[in-house]
Amino acid sequence: MGRDPDYLAFLRRRLTEPAPPTGPGAADRGDARARAIEAARREHAADLARSPRPPVPLVRDLTVDGPAGPLPARLYHPGGDRPAPAMVYFHGGGWVLGDVDSYDPVVRALAAASGVAWLSVGYRRPPEDPFPAAVDDSVAAVRWTTAHAARLGVDPARTGVAGDSAGGQLAAAAASLLRAPGPARPALQLLVYPALDLRDVPPAPPDPDGLPWPPSDVRRALRLYLDGADPARPDASPLLDPDPRGLPPAIIAPAEHDRLRPQAEQHAARLRAAGVPVTLIPGTGLDHGFLGWGSFARRPADTVARIGAAVRAALTAPPAPAEPPPPPA
Repeated sequence: MGRDPDYLAFLRRRLTEPAPPTGPGAADRGDARARAIEAARREHAADLARSPRPPVPLVRDLTVDGPAGPLPARLYHPGGDRPAPAMVYFHGGGWVLGDVDSYDPVVRALAAASGVAWLSVGYRRPPEDPFPAAVDDSVAAVRWTTAHAARLGVDPARTGVAGDSAGGQLAAAAASLLRAPGPARPALQLLVYPALDLRDVPPAPPDPDGLPWPPSDVRRALRLYLDGADPARPDASPLLDPDPRGLPPAIIAPAEHDRLRPQAEQHAARLRAAGVPVTLIPGTGLDHGFLGWGSFARRPADTVARIGAAVRAALTAPPAPAEPPPPPA
């Protein structure tokens, strides 16, 4: 199935327009690898800056206590007198790229679509800080959020964890590591086109419309992130969790034309088989990265709206009891 005409026209413009200017920065200093990484970070931020920033009633910057020092964060709050349901969000960018400010348009769109609070947290990135630094930061951020819920104006019993792409890997790992009953256990996990099996880079599917996608740098990003760590560790590859029972309810939103889609669908099937409630939002006709494109085409906008509605429903409806897993064969 190909893409619809409106969305396809947007992608063709996106892939043929010149990259936005990034300006000078730290990439102009240091060794060649550091220059290349800083240049990629600036280019990624400039690309995301093309998206408008929808209004949110309350937005403020703060810091979160991380295991190695303060972590930058930004709170998006719907306002009101009552504690709001909340999601702790970890951005994408292949672990190496992205930060709280560059993903501001994405989180604003999610906040507007869901009507709940979002706390976007910046984590340590490779190559400066390889795995498991970002996972450790993610777990600490969720714990910090629930411990400081009153200060943030959020409900700790209705606080979930979310991420897209590399951030989806971090959110899934945090949900697994925090699954034990307690105040920091996430009420929900939202995984948008997540990377869930880091043992290898899956092949890209054939493009149904013959679009000229640039070469992928996923393998290099994965190598920088793992830095020799065993990719089969469940906190690196959540798909390999030997026993998914007890994980929080999940909303999983892959993209149809994405090399990571099979991983997301396999993860959804494993969670369901273990009795974990799962809402699968298929991202029909979409590509990796669609969270940032809702302002430019109807198809990604509709899917972001569906994701927001699913988050709102999951965090505001009475919790449904998990189905018991099937008996062993």
